[in-house]
Amino acid sequence: MRRTTMFALLGVALPGIAVAQTATPSSTAPSSTTPPSAMTQPQGGMGMHHHHHDRCWHHARWAMKRFHKKFDAANTTHDGHLTLAQAEKAGMKPIVKNFAAIDTQHRGYVTFNDVIAWRLDTMAARMEKRAADLRAKD
Repeated sequence: MRRTTMFALLGVALPGIAVAQTATPSSTAPSSTTPPSAMTQPQGGMGMHHHHHDRCWHHARWAMKRFHKKFDAANTTHDGHLTLAQAEKAGMKPIVKNFAAIDTQHRGYVTFNDVIAWRLDTMAARMEKRAADLRAKD
């Protein structure tokens, strides 16, 4: 249940960020430009809950691929190290605004994994605050 919930949240809360996937035949694999609404749903007796989970997971993978392409395009030196200047030039406003928080090792650049870790940390902090607010209502 916890894994399903986290994947569903990733699909909704992390637009623009990519997840690794295993290779699939090109005839069934969605392209990185295919919007999630255009992806076909798996058939079978899985039930409505699982179909919703699949849509969220497809969206998360699509969004992650899209973000990874944007990160790679912004990283003009192609070394996996995105500098503040590169992020600014690419218009990556959330990264620019939070660059110091993302660059926890103070290297002057961030990696794709640094950005993903920062997004997960901020999402977890929001979830913990929401959980505390809900507990306070009891």
